[in-house]
Amino acid sequence: MLEYNVLPEGLKECQITQLHPFTKGMSVYSQGETAREFYYVNSGLIGLYHTLENGKESLVRLYQQGQYFGFRTLFGDSQYHCNAKVLIEANITRIKPKDSHQFLSQNPEVSQILLQTLANELREAEQRLAKSAYLRTLDRIIDSIYFLTENFPYYSWTHREIAEYAGCETETAIRISKELKRNGLLKEK
Repeated sequence: MLEYNVLPEGLKECQITQLHPFTKGMSVYSQGETAREFYYVNSGLIGLYHTLENGKESLVRLYQQGQYFGFRTLFGDSQYHCNAKVLIEANITRIKPKDSHQFLSQNPEVSQILLQTLANELREAEQRLAKSAYLRTLDRIIDSIYFLTENFPYYSWTHREIAEYAGCETETAIRISKELKRNGLLKEK
């Protein structure tokens, strides 16, 4: 995960607002909502969830302290493509550009960071899509458990969250986790 060295306080051509602490489960923004701003995580953990027409959610991305999120709006999207939910109590800065083009031209360092982040997120999404096509569910769950616990060891991942990240049903993640624990391949929580 990238951590940025350009803090929101140094940005030009935008309104910066420190938001009240968000508690676990709160929504930062909703899928389909008109997007006029983006955010920076001062502390906490934010999950990005995509909701399908049938109501099923998938955990597609995570943001932690020192990362920007919700910034695709700067590059042409007018709506948020996912729901942003708080997984660990978070302090967040809202960044509202006065004009996207002016903002990007007046903040070349952050523009470069955001473009690099988009490229990295696209690469990771393509890798996950490829894995879902050729890995068995068992392997996807093992891969997801490893990724989530290695990159976010301070968070206690639920079977539901692991299943959402792996692209399978919660019951499958529970069954496979129990099997891994029984075989000594996964520690008890």
